[in-house]
Amino acid sequence: HDLARSAAVGAWCVQSRHAKEIQERKKQNPNGTIMLFFTVSNSDHIQGAALVTSPPVFDARLAQKYPDGFQYGLQVEWYRTVELPITQAVEAAPDLLLPTQETQLCQDMTRTTGMALLKAMWESPLATLYEPFVEEEDEDRSQPDLTRPVWPTAPGPGFIFGCNSQTMDECLGRGIFGLPAHMKRAASSIRPGSSVFLFNVTDRLLFGTFEAVTSAEMNVEATAFSKNPKATTSPFPVQIRVRVSLECPPLEDSDPVLGQILRGRGGGGRIGPVTHAQAEAIASLLALQCGALDYMTEYRAASLEGKAVRPPPIAVPPKVAQKK
Repeated sequence: HDLARSAAVGAWCVQSRHAKEIQERKKQNPNGTIMLFFTVSNSDHIQGAALVTSPPVFDARLAQKYPDGFQYGLQVEWYRTVELPITQAVEAAPDLLLPTQETQLCQDMTRTTGMALLKAMWESPLATLYEPFVEEEDEDRSQPDLTRPVWPTAPGPGFIFGCNSQTMDECLGRGIFGLPAHMKRAASSIRPGSSVFLFNVTDRLLFGTFEAVTSAEMNVEATAFSKNPKATTSPFPVQIRVRVSLECPPLEDSDPVLGQILRGRGGGGRIGPVTHAQAEAIASLLALQCGALDYMTEYRAASLEGKAVRPPPIAVPPKVAQKK
């Protein structure tokens, strides 16, 4: 969420040691370019790159909000937001070192490494940073609303698979989702535990929430989605095994909240990777409409108070069934 806010307001904050380094480099070369690259904890991905457009300045307001030292604010211009797997980033820039707690969550890199990483990012598909918190224009946007409930999802990006009215039953019956061969690289971010969803392109409905049981592999079941029982390769050979994480009514593609979450991926662009914030928001929206999110919130509150909790809600039939 911090990156989504940064992209929206064009600002970032750093600790004093890194602020001094940026200030020193600006003094040495006033016309030089300083790029910041971002990765999200536990995501195993490079998330984006932004150009520093102002020197970092101490901000007393940040000092009050961030006791861990992120007290220097600077202006940035976001160049690109992606979901570049760390493995691919290291292949492109072998000298890449990732930030750790020991380096205060920031790591210097050489110009050569930075250029190689930036090139790899430009060759990666764009990813939308979704900001799920709706606030007034004059409201403080420096911190996320931690009181807003969200449905628990695994760290890292998620994925939306596609099906049609003919293949949906097979997807659910086999517990396998598939993609065409050219999407193998796009599916490389899927790990066991990743949140995945199924978009029916015929009915324009998004189903979930599912959990990946395996990483994406080629032809887990070669006969899947094929009319030939002796097929040696599936027409959708990039496959994962899944299980139901939470059974909910589907979301209609015209849902305005879903449109906001997936803005920039309209029309036929629903299928593909989503950021962790987007996966969390979709899962929360699904859980909200079936009552599971309210139940989770009430259960947590009652458990803390030692109270009895009402039974969980009964699953609601899919919207498509209600229309018949």
